[in-house]
Formats: sequence, structure tokens, C-alpha cells
Amino acid sequence: MSLKGKIKFYRRLDVRMAFWYTITFLTTILIIFGFLDYRFQHNLLKEIDRMLIDETHEIINQILKHPLSIKEKLKSQEEIVAKRRYYPIAFQVFDHQLNLIYTCSKLPGFIFPKPSLDEKNFIIPVLKKSVKGSRKNLPFRLHTYFYREGSKLKYVVQVATELKIMRKSVENFRENLMVAFVVAFLFGSVGGWILSRKNLKPIDTLTEAIKRINANQLNERLPIQGIDDELDRLALTVNEMIERVEEYLKKLTQFTADAAHELRTPITALKGETEVLLSRKRSSEEYQEALINNLERLDYLTRLINNLLLLSQADEGKASLEFKTINLTNLLRELQEAFFLVAEQKKINLSFTGGKEIFLEGDWLRLTQLFSNLIDNAIKNTPEGGEVALELQEENKEVKIRVKDTGMGISPEDLPYIFDRFYRVDKSRSRDSGGVGLGLSICQWIVRAHQGTIEVESIPQQGTTFTVTLPILLS
Repeated sequence: MSLKGKIKFYRRLDVRMAFWYTITFLTTILIIFGFLDYRFQHNLLKEIDRMLIDETHEIINQILKHPLSIKEKLKSQEEIVAKRRYYPIAFQVFDHQLNLIYTCSKLPGFIFPKPSLDEKNFIIPVLKKSVKGSRKNLPFRLHTYFYREGSKLKYVVQVATELKIMRKSVENFRENLMVAFVVAFLFGSVGGWILSRKNLKPIDTLTEAIKRINANQLNERLPIQGIDDELDRLALTVNEMIERVEEYLKKLTQFTADAAHELRTPITALKGETEVLLSRKRSSEEYQEALINNLERLDYLTRLINNLLLLSQADEGKASLEFKTINLTNLLRELQEAFFLVAEQKKINLSFTGGKEIFLEGDWLRLTQLFSNLIDNAIKNTPEGGEVALELQEENKEVKIRVKDTGMGISPEDLPYIFDRFYRVDKSRSRDSGGVGLGLSICQWIVRAHQGTIEVESIPQQGTTFTVTLPILLS
């Protein structure tokens, strides 16, 4: 494996996870083994101390029971402890002035230190300590016992034993711990690797699923394990994002197709009529009529392109709005007057109902465009003799503007799509009436840009009501 390949290998997430699993596991094992080693030595030493205390008490009992034959009894005691195979005992006895009464020192390499009558020895009855022998630094355990009757010191007894057996036991125990450590290291390393691979397997599955997703396969979704862990939440989030992208691309594809269709029809008509016009000589009246028709189509294309540009800027957040204080009541009243003649030509009653003057912060041009589109659509879709009503009402620091008509209405099947771009309820009439299918999409964008909402209610053959709700920032 090359150096670059090795570096890449060690940077893998599963390798790093396995490494840290192993380090954590081994650190834990070392702490546990260290504690076990300490407790093992401590317990062994505690048992040895208990044995030495028992021997000390036995020696004191022999002295107290036979004060006239102390040396004989201690000699017998020496013969008893000398027969022990493990932990042989050596002892010596002093009187209250530290004059040696008896000594039994049959521990090779061990020399009893002379006891001291420091004041602290009168406070602590037994002094326990581990000492080194003169040969090979063999360890020994020494107890110095100060026996008193009342507050008067009577005897000082020193008892010692070698710790060679204990040291061997500790060494054997440590060898066992080392073997266990090696086994734990192997199992920890392999287990850490297996555990890291197992934990990362769902990520590999997600990666493979993501690789299959492209612009032509947005119906693919990441698998969910159903255990509601971090990976499940990540997969759900990515799936939601894919759904949004899929929906956006569908709309974009539909929008592109619709825009191409809307542009192709008038351009084809322009091209066809021009070719017919040029096929032979025409009179000036015929040329003039053809130019008028072409001008109407060019006007339609201009409005379509301007609307497309506006919506494109709105999608990118680049459409500029100039907010200022607007008298909404006056704006609607002016629009009623502007459309009055258009409504009168179709014998439609255009009315306006509003209370006090209402002010809000908004873009005057865009709000005029919003309500002009709604009023224009209402008049176009209302038959002769019908009614179009504008209503202005203030509710809970909001203003509701309703545009009602008594026209043909919108079917329930079409209602969810009327704000989609290029969507037409009556596809045979909209282009003839001059619409490009973008008016309501622009209305929705203007309302949202003003932090408002737009809703529609409609009953076929009875009429439609558009309700625009805007916040009142200044009244």
C-alpha cells in the first residue's frame, strides 16, 4: 500500500472509530486491572497482618500465663512456628526498658530493627511496616506491639514474616492480568472494528441510495430503519429535501414547457401570417390589418415576458419593493372608478364597501397590480347583468379585502391549482381575453411579499370570492 493509500486508510471514519473504541476499551481495562492489582495486594497484606497480630497475641498470652518460665514457653512457641511451610515467623520480646528477653530470628536475610520508645508509640499500640531484607532486597512484614497494663508499658513484642510468597502470588496474578490484557486487546480491537463497521453500515446504505438519486430518479428515497435514531432523522430530513427538490423540478419543468408553449403559439401565428402576407402582393389595407394583428401578438408577448421576468426575480428574491404608508381605502376606491366603465360596458354592477380609512405599509404599484388583476378577472368571468363587489374590513390588526363576483365560478378540481403558473380554468377563453396565465401567480407573490395571505372560495355557476389579508402596520 502506498503512503497516500495508507493516509487515506487511516483517515477513514470506521478506522478512526475502531481506534477510539479500542483506546477507550483498553483504558478502561487498565484502570480495572490496576484497581484489581491494588486490591489483591491490599487484601493479601491485610491477611498477613491479621496472622501476625494473632501470633503476637499468642506470644503475649504465653508470657502472661507463665511469667516464671517465659523462655521455655517462647521456645515451645518458636518450635511451633518453625514448622510452618508458608510465612515462617520470627519474633523477639523486650521488657519495658527494651532489654531483650527472647529472640527467634530464623528468617534468612532479615535483621530486627531495634524498637523505639517514642511518644507516638504510646498512642499507637501496633506499628506495621514493610521492610527490605539484607539479601536480594527480599520484602518482610514487621509488627511492633507495645503491651501495657493500664498506662504502664510492660512488654514490647516484634513479629516478622517474609513476603516472598506474597510477592510470587502478586507476580502470578499480574502475569494472569497481562494474559487477560492481551486477550482483551485482541477482542477489543476486533470488536471495535466490527462495532464501527456495524454502526457505519447504515451510512453506507444511505450513501448508495443517494448515489442512485439524480434529476431523472427523484422518486427514490433513502431507507428508514424505523428506530428513530440520528441516522433515521437524517434520512427523513434528506427525504423531505428531495421531495421539495422533486416538487420544484416538476414545477420548473412544467413552467418551462408552458412558457415554451405560450411563446410558440403567438410566434407561430406571427410567422404564418407574415409568410402568407409575403406570398403575394397585398393592398395597403391588408398590410395595415396584418400589422395591427402582429402588434397585438407582440403586445401579448411583451406582457408575457415582463411577467416571466417579474416572477423570476421574485423567485430569486431580487424583485424590489418600495414600502411606504398607503391609504388602502383610497387605492381601492380609485380602482373602482378606473374599472367602472369596463364593468358598465358588460352591464356589471361594480360596488365598493369600506368603512373608515385604513393605512398600511406597502408598495403602491404592486398593490395596485394585485387588486387590478383580481378586479379584472372578476369582470371578465362575470356575465352581463352580474355583480362585482369590493369589500374592505378591519379585523384584529389586519385588513381583509374581498373581491366577489357572480360569475361562472371555479370547479373544485381546478381550485387547488389556480395560483400555479400558466394554469387556466377556461383554457379556451383566457388567451382570447388577453390573459397569459400568470396573473394569480403574481398576485400570490405580491401578497406574500407583504406578509399576507390570499384565499379563494368558489361555487360553480354562483361566483367566486378572493380574500386578501394584510397586516396593518400603521393606522
